[in-house]
Amino acid sequence: MNPFDTMESGNARSASSDLPIDLQVQSRLVDIGRLVSLPNTTFRLLNLLMSENTSAKDLQQVMEQDPGLTAKVISLSNSSIYSVRNPVSTIDRAITIIGFKELEIIALGIGLTETFDLRKVPPGFDGRALWLHSLAVSWIGRELAVATGAADPGEAMIGGLLHELGLIILVSKFPIHFNQLLDLINSGQTLQDAETALSLRHEIIGYHLARNWGLPKVFQEVILYHHFPQSSPVNTKLTSIISLADNLAHRSGYGIGIESVSIDLPNILGILDLKIDKLQQLIKDILTAIPKVEQMWTQLLNGSKPAQKAGGRLSTKFS
Repeated sequence: MNPFDTMESGNARSASSDLPIDLQVQSRLVDIGRLVSLPNTTFRLLNLLMSENTSAKDLQQVMEQDPGLTAKVISLSNSSIYSVRNPVSTIDRAITIIGFKELEIIALGIGLTETFDLRKVPPGFDGRALWLHSLAVSWIGRELAVATGAADPGEAMIGGLLHELGLIILVSKFPIHFNQLLDLINSGQTLQDAETALSLRHEIIGYHLARNWGLPKVFQEVILYHHFPQSSPVNTKLTSIISLADNLAHRSGYGIGIESVSIDLPNILGILDLKIDKLQQLIKDILTAIPKVEQMWTQLLNGSKPAQKAGGRLSTKFS
């Protein structure tokens, strides 16, 4: 069966940020926005990633001011992934070993994983898979942005990493509410239907938190509309890239388990001016590169074993 046969039906859910959120969740979101702040290093990394003029030296200067981040990155560069002959002891050497662009994603991911610890999650949910999914969408989104020229690659990286912010919040800060969602899903409902029934739509929750934090509006929009990019009012191309990257991540085996993602593929290809044969080549490139990239991600996530996934499931055939 063509794995893209289910991609053509667009998501019919409304994208309005005014749709209700559970009142208890809404009241706590305000407190979370105050009490759970992104580390200063993470905000500075966000600014660096959005600048086309960012250099390896800029990244080094920011990272060196965060001892914990520095230690993790140096540890990663000394891992068996890179087979270095001489031990790495400095950030500038680590940047050379790991690669500037890859390290940008990793550094930002470290900041988020320290803010939202998904190691302790409700039974029946794989928090680590959620981080791997976010990292995969970040990486694939950047590749799509570079290939199409439809959006800034730095914004695509950040948008991909943040697109499931609402789910991350639900899992890590609202375990009782999330268990209610899991109960409905286990009874046969989809994630989308369960969220709607409980007024806990994750894209709306993520949007509200991003707005409370004062994140740039481009990321607020990506978070809110990543399941229905055609409704995105300003940043339609970037949101379409993240939507496509989200779908490709799921189909590459980097899914969340409780979420099924369908997209209006012809519409998205039109928005991005992306031909089907070029997408096919991009998919081949993704399947070739992503296993090595995953090694970096798993090292980032405390060196745990790779998540269970359906390897090779992503097809390049559309007929």
